[in-house]
Amino acid sequence: MLLKAMDRAVSGMRLGAEKLAASAHNTANALTEGAPRLQANGVESPDGGVAVSVTALPSEGGPDLIADTIEQKSAVVLYRANLRAVQTAEEMLGEILDTRG
Repeated sequence: MLLKAMDRAVSGMRLGAEKLAASAHNTANALTEGAPRLQANGVESPDGGVAVSVTALPSEGGPDLIADTIEQKSAVVLYRANLRAVQTAEEMLGEILDTRG
């Protein structure tokens, strides 16, 4: 059970990392004409956790630095929350092993 929780949290960390990478790409290419905007999305996996997909958006809307900044901040929060879940599961697993060892 704890290993499934860790696996699901790690998939959330992957989503946070991909969201951050996509928004960083958008920020870095804000002044590059014709550069596609990227968007990372998570879709619930049948076995739990999330599957990550990155799509290119049409570039005709132009850069949106405010949206990219918000996306970066929310990606960091998402990553940290899932990291804390992994740490908690690891601590719980350690406690279980200590009581049985």
